[in-house]
Amino acid sequence: IMSLAYGGQVLISAATAELIRDTVSANVITLQTLGKHRLKDLARPEHIYQVNHPDLQSNFPPIKSLDAFPNNLPTQLTSFIGRGKEIAEIKSALESARLVTLTGSGGTGKTRLSQEVGAQLLTSFQHGVWLVELAPLGDEAQIIPALAQVFGLQELPFNPLAMLVDDYLRDKKLLLILDNCEHLIAACARLADHLLHHCAGLNILASSREALGITGEVAYHTPSLGESESTQLFVERARVANSKFSLTASNALAIAQICHRLDGIPLAIELAAARTKLLSAEQIATRLDDMFRLLVGGSRTAVPRQQTLRALIDWSYDLLSDEEKRLFQFASVFVGGWTLEALEFVADEPNTLELLEQLVNKSLVGTEEREGEMRYFLLETIRQYAREKLFEAKQAAAARDRHFIYYRDIASGLWDVSLVSSESKIQRLRAMQVEMENLRAAFEWGLQNDAQDALDLATNIAMCMSMTGGQLEGITILKAGMEKFRALPPVEGDANRLRKEIYAHACFSLGMLLQGTNEIILSRNNLQEAIAIARELGDKHMLGMALEMYASASAMIKAEDTFAVIHEGLEIFREINDSAGMAMAYGNLARWESIHGNYQEAEKYVALLQAHMKDAPISLQSGFTNMGLGIGARAQGRFDRAQRHFAEGLRIFSQMGHKGMVMGMTSEMA
Repeated sequence: IMSLAYGGQVLISAATAELIRDTVSANVITLQTLGKHRLKDLARPEHIYQVNHPDLQSNFPPIKSLDAFPNNLPTQLTSFIGRGKEIAEIKSALESARLVTLTGSGGTGKTRLSQEVGAQLLTSFQHGVWLVELAPLGDEAQIIPALAQVFGLQELPFNPLAMLVDDYLRDKKLLLILDNCEHLIAACARLADHLLHHCAGLNILASSREALGITGEVAYHTPSLGESESTQLFVERARVANSKFSLTASNALAIAQICHRLDGIPLAIELAAARTKLLSAEQIATRLDDMFRLLVGGSRTAVPRQQTLRALIDWSYDLLSDEEKRLFQFASVFVGGWTLEALEFVADEPNTLELLEQLVNKSLVGTEEREGEMRYFLLETIRQYAREKLFEAKQAAAARDRHFIYYRDIASGLWDVSLVSSESKIQRLRAMQVEMENLRAAFEWGLQNDAQDALDLATNIAMCMSMTGGQLEGITILKAGMEKFRALPPVEGDANRLRKEIYAHACFSLGMLLQGTNEIILSRNNLQEAIAIARELGDKHMLGMALEMYASASAMIKAEDTFAVIHEGLEIFREINDSAGMAMAYGNLARWESIHGNYQEAEKYVALLQAHMKDAPISLQSGFTNMGLGIGARAQGRFDRAQRHFAEGLRIFSQMGHKGMVMGMTSEMA
């Protein structure tokens, strides 16, 4: 209100006028109504009063509200939530660039944001801020007439509208808002380029699902709302729909789930909030798996594509080429993002890179760089839509089959992760941890369609899960995979050998993971199965691994056969010249001797372990060995030695990315 007044003028709001009305003396002070005016940052017009007094000047020019500056911005009927950071950044961009385009997927609030920026910049443009709504236009030939209509220009004989617009804008200092350019993108780009070259005082703020792509443009990606802003928007719009609605301790979690599932997209949140007339927040949250049926019933006066969530995304989808639509559909099988290589394989499309670029440009696919590699993702609302289109195209099974094959192959060979022997294998482990959601989805599909390969995948990803504290989940999927696998009909020859190898790997992995849950008997049973199959197949690497892991479990209960089993494994690894395997055996011997108080012998085996692990010092087994030796040394009061073993174990587990054991070793060192 202070910004409206001239020097010496006293202005107050309607609320203040009401408070003082009964306390002022009508003979001395009077309140002069100046009518309703639009003010910065307020959704509704505010009634303004001037305070008059005999000693004060009372004659002033019209006050400097937004209505005093030329514009055609609509009066907003609802409050504007948040976006302080975005508004500041857009205003800053407009100071350095004459064209700023707000990009983003449908429903992110580009239109409302551009209008709010325009309202705040009214005083910066002598000739005003003018909005041109392009969404209703179906043909590029309608753009110039729509622009001319905004300024009240009418075509004259021998003077086309385009020239009239040029002449009108040439000497004006104004901000032109071109809203919803995406369906007329080429024509809007030509228009903006032409006007900026011929009208020196003109700035353009455009909104589009993709940038206009012309020289001098600054493209500003419009983000979704943050958590607190999303919640505030839901609550305020819910109160409009249901005056009794309020944010409570009991519904706060459901509201947070709604906003998260809807990716902080303002329009989707508003459509969900409108449902509070019929449903509680908890009921809305449980129905979001079918969000396209739930999120309907927007304002009847809104353009059709803003009345339902499906129509909103239809608007973008219908602008895609057939090739872009197919790639968009296939991208829906990924969960938690994907790499370019993954999409190339799953879509089996030679032009994947070019088509993906178009989907990114059109704000349907997002990007995020992780550890030097670009990953791509779909917002969950958009992924559900793309998935529906994939089913409509009858390509869901083919896409998921290829998704399963890709993730089965990239996870292959990680079952013996306890003998990590190279930096490349550590990198594979870390890569698999990033892909965990895709690995889960692939396993679920494989379990129903290819039990044998699903168990192979389960064996490998269970080990990856154990690295991030997902040991119990790894055990669960292994058990589910083994149950399906055992029901397979028998096969012969090489197929039977492959099947036995896969099952032996699964038994080994399950036996290893069960040791972390202290289910030692069950662990030993599974490892005995792995040992028996390895003997049958003559697979010495698998046999040595299974023997040493069996010995590790046996040592926990001080089983009598432990020492003999360790030595059998050691001899096998010596025979095949497996240095990492020998290190695993020496680690077991060190732990065995430490358990029995033979610390001098234990140290001898530790030295042998370290000698054999010089080229590959990072493994689960070496980490667990150091932990065991540290516990033993601490029990004997050798605290300095214990700390050295714990520190070495922490280093190993940290390099492997094993979050659970990093916490465990940190605790041991405390």
